[in-house]
Amino acid sequence: MKANCAPSQTPEFTTFKFPNADDFRAECDRVGIQLPWSDDLSILAEPITIAGRTLANRYAIQPMEGVDSEPDGSPSELTRRRYQRFAGGGASLLWFEAVSVVRAGRSIGRQLWITPDNVDSYKRLVDETRAIGRAAAGRDPMIICQLTHSGRWSRPDGTPAPIIAQRIPALDSATHGAEQHYVTDDEFDAMQEDFLRAAKLAMQAGFDGVDFKVVHGYLLAELLGAHERPGKYGGSYANRTRFLREGFVRMRNELGPDAVVTSRLTLLEPSPFPHGWGVKPEIGSTDVDLSEPSRLYKELIDWGAPVTNVSLGHPRYQPHLNRPHDQSLAGVGKPPEHPLVGVRRFIDMTAHAQRLAPQVPLLSAGLSWLRQHIGNVGAGMVKEGMCGFLGLGRMAFALPDTPKQLMTTGKLEEKVVCITCSMCSQIMKDGVAETGCVVRDKAVYAPKYALGRKAAKAKGLA
Repeated sequence: MKANCAPSQTPEFTTFKFPNADDFRAECDRVGIQLPWSDDLSILAEPITIAGRTLANRYAIQPMEGVDSEPDGSPSELTRRRYQRFAGGGASLLWFEAVSVVRAGRSIGRQLWITPDNVDSYKRLVDETRAIGRAAAGRDPMIICQLTHSGRWSRPDGTPAPIIAQRIPALDSATHGAEQHYVTDDEFDAMQEDFLRAAKLAMQAGFDGVDFKVVHGYLLAELLGAHERPGKYGGSYANRTRFLREGFVRMRNELGPDAVVTSRLTLLEPSPFPHGWGVKPEIGSTDVDLSEPSRLYKELIDWGAPVTNVSLGHPRYQPHLNRPHDQSLAGVGKPPEHPLVGVRRFIDMTAHAQRLAPQVPLLSAGLSWLRQHIGNVGAGMVKEGMCGFLGLGRMAFALPDTPKQLMTTGKLEEKVVCITCSMCSQIMKDGVAETGCVVRDKAVYAPKYALGRKAAKAKGLA
């Protein structure tokens, strides 16, 4: 499935081979795509105030799943190691990876899952992370807990156990024939309680706030495009957004005035209409129409979100939308466009959202393909009012010290940055091992990547 989101004349595809800024800007000129740019990165080191708290800088860690919990969902030593490294890198905002609200909603048996029985382990992780972040940046970082239900991509026992809000012909085959459980309205009502319970546990553990994960085809994102679903959670815009609206307002009322409540919100889930979100309301269309996503984003601000985060697409089948890359990936092959097209699209959509509510800072995303030039583009985006934070996802997996290095030296070395090979994502898809950077953290994760590929090959999925 391909979203009709690229220019009519896609520039010639190329791999990244631009070690210095002049080479990179020459490629932008050749392709005809200009990016925001600043040689002065000092704006990224400036403090920023969110919900009455002053954070040390404009660097943020995006939620990157390690799928490395203990069987009961509590953080493992690898989880602790990852957040020690993220916090030690000096970012002021640590947006924790997806934490499932129920066992059945785990994307894999090692996805984090917060419960009354393991909440103390999360408190130890948060306390430790905060102390390391304070030492690195001079101020306490803000720490957000992302709450999720994996929906169609649920695999709590390691095999597909899809839970769906609607039937999507373009995606139904992706669950390899597994029986799909269609969520009833009553079950969605009960799930509101699951999210609220998990949010209260997160606050008990010491997180500064929580995030409804409404991206990447997971259950709540799928609900947004359920135009043909009957009942109170489908059909009209008000019904399709009901879960997020009611859940958000209830959390704001019950978690207390100091709790940050927000969402990582999808702007585009381009399954063909009537199953997609952010697409024109014409049967079969995947053309972009941001009318409804813009409306929901502004409502999110009205409900009280003091910081926001956005993304695009289904990573398993459209990685070029949210993770621009230049290498052939298992199951999807090479991207259908020059990576700069994907980077520019993500920048434009981020800027669109930021300008809907310029008073509320938004994280950038999808910039890792820029490699050692990520700081220049991130600083350019902040200067031009396109975002409030440089968000680091795959780049943080590869180089957790990215903020520290950019603030102290003003540059990143080519030999240490993310190369957007997506092997970290592949480990998660293979579903048998913990994930991280296979290239830059080779001793830990190269064997895990090999294990996952071996298992996929044995199943005929490699």
